[in-house]
Amino acid sequence: MHKLISRRILELCSTRSTSKRNYQVTVVGGASDVGQKLSMLLRSEPGISKLVVHDTRMHTPGVVMDLSHIPSDIPIKGYTGEDMLETALKGANIVIGVGGIIRKPGITEKLWLSANTEFVRILSKHVAKMDSMPFLGIVTEPINYLVPMAAEVLRSHGDYDSRKLFGITGIDALRAQSLFAAENNLNPNNCYVPVIGGHSEKTLVPLLSQSTPTSDFDAKMSEEFTTKFRQFENKIIRANRGISPTLSVAYSALLFTRCILNAMDGQPSRVHAFIENNDFGTAYFGGMVHLDSQGVKDMQIYTSLTQYELHLLERSLDELRKDALKGKKVLEFC
Repeated sequence: MHKLISRRILELCSTRSTSKRNYQVTVVGGASDVGQKLSMLLRSEPGISKLVVHDTRMHTPGVVMDLSHIPSDIPIKGYTGEDMLETALKGANIVIGVGGIIRKPGITEKLWLSANTEFVRILSKHVAKMDSMPFLGIVTEPINYLVPMAAEVLRSHGDYDSRKLFGITGIDALRAQSLFAAENNLNPNNCYVPVIGGHSEKTLVPLLSQSTPTSDFDAKMSEEFTTKFRQFENKIIRANRGISPTLSVAYSALLFTRCILNAMDGQPSRVHAFIENNDFGTAYFGGMVHLDSQGVKDMQIYTSLTQYELHLLERSLDELRKDALKGKKVLEFC
């Protein structure tokens, strides 16, 4: 039964929200590589009464002007600079953080981590000052430790609601779905593979034992699938001449936003995300999350995992504990 439910998740979030209410979505980092694509996708999304684009990049006004030329009855507003972030967040029901930088040739890991940590720290600090906490989805990498860091900042500076903080990891489920379909010569729309754990090569755990349709992979084939799946992003980066993927990531953020809009309207909604959850032996965990109008309700639980999947999960939990500690410790140097 849970497999049929899981399959329905993709149908729910792939369909445009039918929300009749008015919700403001603020995209912070909207002039970034992923941010521009996400803002374009959200430009005509039903249920959004106002789209706000914020970034510190100086070309942000041009991005907003470009977006305004896409015919839509949704008002769009743009703000530039950290001093305008509070204004950009005012009235937001959903905030999507897509700023910082992606991995590109010439960008060192130290610079990448430093820029993205600073972006999430500043965003979280400003969100904490809002009258009430909006739904906050973080796309900026590395999610495994930036989400725990964001939680610490929110706790320190305001009224933190753990039910409304998400690392947007829907791309993992989409990749597993696509790879599974390709390996079995199936229509991707008829496939689903749950992914649990974290959002990094060492922490992703695809559950072929729970797939739709049922997988007939033997142990060796399952290991080969997992290895290929975990290296999917690196393969894209190599094919993309060293640049991290942005198109599918932006699409997964669109699906996340749709799911949140549906949940806010009281509709059944589930979303793949990395959240604060200690049910699995670590403070943060990723998987399929059931939502209600207040945020996280619970996380999908799977049984009858294979020995290989249990082994992967155990290793993933070890890494996730380390990542959560990194996220908390990084604040000491900010």
